[in-house]
Amino acid sequence: MKNRRNYYRILKVQPDAPAEIIQASYRTLMRELKIHPDLGGSTSDASIVNEAYKTLSDPERRAAYDKKIQATRFNRTPSASDSDSTSSDAAICPFCKKPLTPKARAGKICPVCSVPLPFFQQPNLDRERRRTIARMKKNDRIVYSYSWPETPKNGTMIDLSPKGMRFLCSEKLPTGTVLKITAPLLKACGVVTNQQQKVEKGKTAHTIGISFIAVLFEETKGTFISVSA
Repeated sequence: MKNRRNYYRILKVQPDAPAEIIQASYRTLMRELKIHPDLGGSTSDASIVNEAYKTLSDPERRAAYDKKIQATRFNRTPSASDSDSTSSDAAICPFCKKPLTPKARAGKICPVCSVPLPFFQQPNLDRERRRTIARMKKNDRIVYSYSWPETPKNGTMIDLSPKGMRFLCSEKLPTGTVLKITAPLLKACGVVTNQQQKVEKGKTAHTIGISFIAVLFEETKGTFISVSA
């Protein structure tokens, strides 16, 4: 792996990718694409990927790095290599982990697994506005998968917001697991942020908290807010 010192390109993500995408791409590179030395990768390549992830996963380090990139580009003549990072390195689908061509634009659907892809130009909702968006209780059936090819499983939605959801299922899902979720109201790709075990009438169930990586609502108007890319 050639170290061009562009951490976004090294991790194969867009410059404004959310933290969940950065984490998912890092895990894919190290484990599934076998960059980790224990899986046959080289120590030098793993060191570069770790360096990139250490910087981009820390908000303060990432902000400082972004300022450094902007200053560097401002002080030199732009070249073809300064174009969007997908021009030389394909992004990776957060669910099926397949490379995405530049034609697979943000906010579209992955051509392989059909999950929604993230909007890399996210609407800027300040913290106060986010607090005013209520979480709605929803008792809908959902279908979720955490591997590709898919092995769909059933769950029951508990509540829903523009940023995430909670649902009930029969199995424990580790934090950081990326899911494909289909429900009457939406199609989504999300990451598990928390889970709680509960026992009712002798049966064990798990409440799973999800943060959306990308979501497409069937009816955006009137549900929460209307967002367009």
